[in-house]
Amino acid sequence: MIVEDFTSLQRGFEDPLEGRVETCPRCGRNGIEEHPQCGDPYFLHIQASSVLSDGMICEPIDRCELRPN
Repeated sequence: MIVEDFTSLQRGFEDPLEGRVETCPRCGRNGIEEHPQCGDPYFLHIQASSVLSDGMICEPIDRCELRPN
């Protein structure tokens, strides 16, 4: 299992798999804005990834929901 903490990265850092690190508009911590196809957008702060026999699973551990106005 791998834990990725985007709050410890500097704003503007480009993660090749996740995207650009920015400041969360809700809590002010660093993270990556996510726009899933099935669900509301959120700001990802900490994520856990595990490699399984049939692929990889990534689960958010800490995130802020970004509800549209």
